[in-house]
Amino acid sequence: MEQSTSEWKAYQELKEQLEIHKTSGIVGIDIAKKKHFAVVLDPTGQTIQPPFSFHNSKAGYERLLERVAEAERKHLISSWVFGFEASGGYEKPLASFLSEIGYDIVQVSSYSVKRHREMMTRSVDKNDAKDCVSIAYLMREGFVEYYELRSLEDEDLAVLVLLNEHLKARKTQLKLKIKHNVLKYTFPELEKVCKKIESQFAMELLTQFPTPHEILKVGKLEFKKTMVHRLKGKRMASCLDEVFALAETSVGIKMDRWATKVLELHTYIAELRVIEQQRRSVISRIDNILGMDPAYELIITIPGIGLETGSVLLAQIGDVGRFGTNRQLISFSGFDLVSYQSGEYSGKPRISKRGRPLIRKATYQAISCALLARKPNEFNRKYREILAKQGQTSDVKKKARIKLCARMLRVVHAVLSKKEPYRDTLATQ
Repeated sequence: MEQSTSEWKAYQELKEQLEIHKTSGIVGIDIAKKKHFAVVLDPTGQTIQPPFSFHNSKAGYERLLERVAEAERKHLISSWVFGFEASGGYEKPLASFLSEIGYDIVQVSSYSVKRHREMMTRSVDKNDAKDCVSIAYLMREGFVEYYELRSLEDEDLAVLVLLNEHLKARKTQLKLKIKHNVLKYTFPELEKVCKKIESQFAMELLTQFPTPHEILKVGKLEFKKTMVHRLKGKRMASCLDEVFALAETSVGIKMDRWATKVLELHTYIAELRVIEQQRRSVISRIDNILGMDPAYELIITIPGIGLETGSVLLAQIGDVGRFGTNRQLISFSGFDLVSYQSGEYSGKPRISKRGRPLIRKATYQAISCALLARKPNEFNRKYREILAKQGQTSDVKKKARIKLCARMLRVVHAVLSKKEPYRDTLATQ
């Protein structure tokens, strides 16, 4: 995942061209699923093609270029810049089409478009024609962002990371469904032994004996004989004894009164197993993609960052060269501090959360791992220092972890920008 600094420099020059020199024609596009809206401005900001629609198809794209070519002939404009909001991926076909032809592309913040539209129209009324005009005027003033056209390999990584997150979320949903939709009725005491529903022990137990009454029906010896052949572990015999004791005193509802719960339980367990298999396949493919990536080799030298967290950070950050400073990366993730101040009132600082939630999630997970690491590192040392000064309350611990997340992103930015592995400050002392 090479950092294309030349592309970033070209973007900076383009932004300067829009903001200061104002020598390019502007095409603001509001992206939709089936039909887009566009408006064409000359370099001075005058409308030369009022808002018009075109379909999300090759014929529609050619119609857009015909309108631009017509404006180019009439007004003698030699260069054009196309801009749009990020629209959940719907903008990618058009961006790829325009980029292959050689046009410059920028992105405009959706939040900025909303505020600009409300300010200019003095209304909260929204439609696509108004949005494309707001996009164009924001482009003219230089309020644009870098739009990264990723390579096929980077797109594959981004897709796999999102797929893995989807599978993890579905796995969590299924675990909760088993706990709250089934076990609370059939075997509420089981959680005393099985802390993790997705564990092999719990899955095998619930598959073979979905209710405590099924366990009691076969008897203790047959129950242990059936389970021991399927499971391994030093404490297996004592765990099975404990499960049988719980089954004897269970208050769960008998399944002859509610037999559909067995079907529901088996359905959830079968889906959990499929998801675990799919996750192993996805993680294997992520590992293959990142195996020869020098950026991945660098980022995993940072304490707490492993395959899953590292892949999320690389996929979501993309080209680190587009962040001039580590503050820009922290702001991009939503870990930047904001506060509200008016007159004599000054609110408490908090993180903005206006950024990539997956970066925040992965960084928080990496910090949690770094704090639990046996080997001392700068993160668990700083964490202990904060707790020693401010106390051991849950609020202080949470704020300390958030502070360390921002610190880790600074380290990530430095490691990827300098292309040097992480060096722990403790190791040099």
